[in-house]
Amino acid sequence: MGIMTRKNLITQPITNVERLATALRQQRRVRKLNQQELSVLANVARRTITNAEGAENVGLKEWCRIASALGFELTLRPKDTVVFEELATVFKDEV
Repeated sequence: MGIMTRKNLITQPITNVERLATALRQQRRVRKLNQQELSVLANVARRTITNAEGAENVGLKEWCRIASALGFELTLRPKDTVVFEELATVFKDEV
């Protein structure tokens, strides 16, 4: 599922920002929040939510506020690191 904006359509997220934007929109919808409601919870402008969901330029502090409002935290890790949630996909071909 991609992110639909007036400017572009992200059908296959390829960058970290696009993946983050896709996850943000999905989590907002799971929680049945509109962009205005999330902006109030995150203490950011509604336009910041729009920009974040469109994988546009949003500051790190704002990303952290949005993630926190949705019950998440942003984490920095090396690209080649596997996290617990990814183990099933890493080892799926070895059965």
